Amino acid sequence: MERGLDAYRLKLIALLLMIVDHVHTYILWCYTHTPQWISVVTRIVSPLFLYLMIDGFYHTRSRKKFLLRLFAAAFIMLIGKVIINYSFHNVDYITGEYSFSSLTQGNNIFLTLAWMFALVWCMENIKYKKNTILNVFLAIIIAFLSLASEGGFYLLPITVIVWWFHGRKKWQCLGICAWCIILFIKSLSNNLMGNTGNISLYSYMCFSNEWGMFLVVPFILMYNGERGKNTKFTKYLFYVAYPVHLWILMIISYLLEK
Repeated sequence: MERGLDAYRLKLIALLLMIVDHVHTYILWCYTHTPQWISVVTRIVSPLFLYLMIDGFYHTRSRKKFLLRLFAAAFIMLIGKVIINYSFHNVDYITGEYSFSSLTQGNNIFLTLAWMFALVWCMENIKYKKNTILNVFLAIIIAFLSLASEGGFYLLPITVIVWWFHGRKKWQCLGICAWCIILFIKSLSNNLMGNTGNISLYSYMCFSNEWGMFLVVPFILMYNGERGKNTKFTKYLFYVAYPVHLWILMIISYLLEK
């Protein structure tokens, strides 16, 4: 029996926690009194998918197809969001008109992962001195573009850390923890300095919760490097489950608002 957890099992754990997080965010948090700490515990989802994606970068048979698949999934996710937001007349709060922001409102981690995959590819080319000048230029552009995507600001440093220390879990985990300590201090200082209004420290730390990404560390340490179950179903499970459950939650959320 293999020790640890393979990539498939870790993806299932991340998928389950992702659904819990989104149900909490879109529905339960607004209409019930579910524990605020749920949003902290579920911060492991994005960095775990990111970690497995970067590991997959070194094992995939076609990096080009992998990247195109991520961008295609991001585009499909975008189209679905636009249709739903338009159908429920989600307009700009100030102007009362449709805007790019109001129509594209919602999650799209596919785009973030696509940018990070492209960035890793560029950094890998720079490392092996392949078209160095071009890849440095592309890496800078991609890094800036990623900042505008979901969680990009918080995942960009983790991407660099995981890539830089690839194959050295101890240093990857230490790097992730160091980044999360910085984020924790940032959130804590904002509250203590009175920049968050009358929100309690507990509530604000659960809201400004990206520091909770350090919880991904035990899962990284448990990863045994194996791919696990490999079928078309397992390959495309996340690509289907992610947009479908979010579209459903968006529709339910709009219906509850009426």
